[in-house]
Amino acid sequence: MQFSDKASLRQQILSQRPQSSEGLFANLVRIAMEFEAKAIASYAPLNTEPDVSDFNDWVLATGRTLCLPRIIGAEIEFAIGQTEPGAFSIPEPVGDAIDPSAIDLIMVPALAVDAQGNRLGKGKGYYDRALTSISCPKFAVIFDSEYFENLPHEDHDQAVDGAISPSAINYFARPEIL
Repeated sequence: MQFSDKASLRQQILSQRPQSSEGLFANLVRIAMEFEAKAIASYAPLNTEPDVSDFNDWVLATGRTLCLPRIIGAEIEFAIGQTEPGAFSIPEPVGDAIDPSAIDLIMVPALAVDAQGNRLGKGKGYYDRALTSISCPKFAVIFDSEYFENLPHEDHDQAVDGAISPSAINYFARPEIL
């Protein structure tokens, strides 16, 4: 399935959310273990997004560093600590910011991803800007129905190295990372 209009694709995907996140936790843990990640950037899920809450709890319970995004102006930075409602009423950490080079693995929320690693976000570009300065493995977190053969993308869109859904882990060609 190909789409040329990002806005209509976003609307279609959002109309099919939420879906089951059953199985997602195991796949997220598998990737974290595979990359031996000690500092993991994740996100505080909205009720329409794939639920990474149990994974975030696991990161903390196993002594790893959990970094969550917070919005500063037009940018995202990753930080640690307790959360409070922030921009768009999304929980954001109130602790210290983390240098992006200290992050070993990042779980990126996405509406969809394609077989080339093109990620469709919500359209504001926060993650595209943030991912330019992060060199660790980047995995889009999606529901099972949100993996496509091709998605529309633009030059500023940042590709991911893989996609994780409740039933699958997909890797894309980035030999320097994988």
